[in-house]
Amino acid sequence: AAAEELLATVRRTPPVRLDEIAQLRVRLANLALAHLRSEDDVIVKPLIASGRIEDIPDASTLIAQIRTGHGAYSDHVRTWTLQAVEADRAGYARALVEMIDLLRGQTSREENLLYWPALKLLTGDRPSPTG
Repeated sequence: AAAEELLATVRRTPPVRLDEIAQLRVRLANLALAHLRSEDDVIVKPLIASGRIEDIPDASTLIAQIRTGHGAYSDHVRTWTLQAVEADRAGYARALVEMIDLLRGQTSREENLLYWPALKLLTGDRPSPTG
């Protein structure tokens, strides 16, 4: 949602001030960092500590891809400095669409191939407290 908000802001007419774009970029980066920390604390570290990481096919590869995905976003930010955004807002919007598509694909793979299998493995498939 934060990425979509950034994209909509970049596409606005008349163009918004760069400081508005910068604030949304910082918000998105902070959310991404919090997400990475959370998945590391809730999924990755417990899975590794359990000694059962090999029970989930390609878990190690998926974990490496998660870290690569964060690197791709960092590269995107380094490429699209605020000066570059100001010089080519349409190009930045296209790059954001590509980044959002990458994030959506990665999120789907993470959830389906790593998160849910890991949670099931780590909890022994216990029912949730709500039923």
